[in-house]
Amino acid sequence: MMRIAVVLTLWVCLLAGNAARAEEYFDRYHSDIAVAKNGTLTVTETIRVYAEGNQIRRGIYRDFPLTFVDAGGREREVGFKILSVERDGRPEPYRTETIRRGIRIYFGSADVLLDPGFHQYRLTYETTRQIRFFDTHDELFWNVTGTEWAFPIDKATATVTLPEGVRAEELTVFTGPLGATGKDARGENQGNRATFETTRELGPNEGLTIGVKMPAGSIDRPTAAEERTLFLKDNRNLFLAFGGLVLVVGYYLWAWLSVGRDPARGVIVPRWDAPEGLSPALVNYIDEKGFGGQGWTAISAAFLNLAVKGLVELKDLKTSITVTRTEKPVEGALPTGEATLLKTVGSAGSTFIIDKSNGKRVQTLGLDFSEAMEKEHRYKYYLANWPQVICGILLSLVCLAALLIFGSLPEEGIALVILPVFASVFISIFALALGQNFRRAKSLGARILAVVMIAFVGFVFLTVFGSIILALFVTSAAAGQMPLFAAVGGIVVTNLVFFFLMGAPTPLGRRMMDGIEGLRQYLTLAEKDRMNMALSLIHI
Repeated sequence: MMRIAVVLTLWVCLLAGNAARAEEYFDRYHSDIAVAKNGTLTVTETIRVYAEGNQIRRGIYRDFPLTFVDAGGREREVGFKILSVERDGRPEPYRTETIRRGIRIYFGSADVLLDPGFHQYRLTYETTRQIRFFDTHDELFWNVTGTEWAFPIDKATATVTLPEGVRAEELTVFTGPLGATGKDARGENQGNRATFETTRELGPNEGLTIGVKMPAGSIDRPTAAEERTLFLKDNRNLFLAFGGLVLVVGYYLWAWLSVGRDPARGVIVPRWDAPEGLSPALVNYIDEKGFGGQGWTAISAAFLNLAVKGLVELKDLKTSITVTRTEKPVEGALPTGEATLLKTVGSAGSTFIIDKSNGKRVQTLGLDFSEAMEKEHRYKYYLANWPQVICGILLSLVCLAALLIFGSLPEEGIALVILPVFASVFISIFALALGQNFRRAKSLGARILAVVMIAFVGFVFLTVFGSIILALFVTSAAAGQMPLFAAVGGIVVTNLVFFFLMGAPTPLGRRMMDGIEGLRQYLTLAEKDRMNMALSLIHI
């Protein structure tokens, strides 16, 4: 009976052991690292896995970091080149994708499933800039397995072969999760060769890291020319960003000096009439530097001027305005805007009603009026210089595209490029819309409301945008990208500033604006009381 119990116990233990091993795991992880005199590492990783078709179905993947942080806290790039990928002694297809500060290598084909059981993968690659140089020694500090594996590793080993004639001085080993300093491994110094092995199973997300110290000068240090090349490569994001900023600022300054500078203001002399016989509608057009919409203020002024001339009668019925054509004939040529309105009203006795029920005809009138005014007066008094602005925007987009294409931006770096661009579009549209509403606001209450709206929306936008930027800095170590953000932000701000600065009046427009300013001073100072009197149409 005792014998049967012992046998049953042994069977239970054996079955339990097999069940424990029935999960997917790495049976062995070995890395051969050959160090060349110039510092290049040729690494062959042999990974023996047990697959059951659960997580390991078509193959495995290996993440490799492509950056490191030097002693000064600056991020630097390493070289990396895949030489071969094998499975069970035969070439294996693979693909790569960019991950945050690194590369991911997928072993296997999407349309091929692995048979359950053991499979041995072999990855061979070259990498550079992995040797650390100190005054007293050179050092290879190497994460053999990485710490991102989701599977336990039964045994991890490594062999480091140094250049001929170079002997290792000191070995170090660490095991455990990222940043841990566990000592569950041992190393053996064999002169120009060192071996390492773990002394316990590594759990998921645990790894083996080794260090090999060599005498100073064992590995060739980069020459001055190589250092300059590496410096340019490491900082190409900043060179591209600040180079783009200099280019964009230089272009806009040249364009502004060429076409965007306002002509010098003349002497402002108060005057009681419009300069050079300008119509009221044209005075509004010049003063507002064009029509933001369909020019309803100018239309009102034109109708009032037609009434002053006796060509129409205006009847204010509170809910609508009726414009009636009088019998008086037109003497001479009318200003363009007034001629368009009179044509729309019709012949003597015809009426035109301005109210909501007649909205389509009113909108057509506004469109015809603004088109006629723009056709005759566009480019005559004021130049928005849109071609120069558009060229500046396109140049900025080219610079930002070059940064995204030719730079080496991490995910947070890409976000810090894209976010300011979207923010600038929002700010531009918002500022233009509110600016127009503010200018059109006639009462103090309407202007106060416009200011409150600007402050509220601006506060909400800055809060949301600032929170996103702060989150990027805090959660993804984006603080190192601050110079990049400053450069990209500079490009965006430059576009916003010159978007508003590039427009300029023509010399004729400047002269008319000076005359209009003189009229404004006269009306403000000399005719203030009369302007507040009802039916004082002569000064409207």
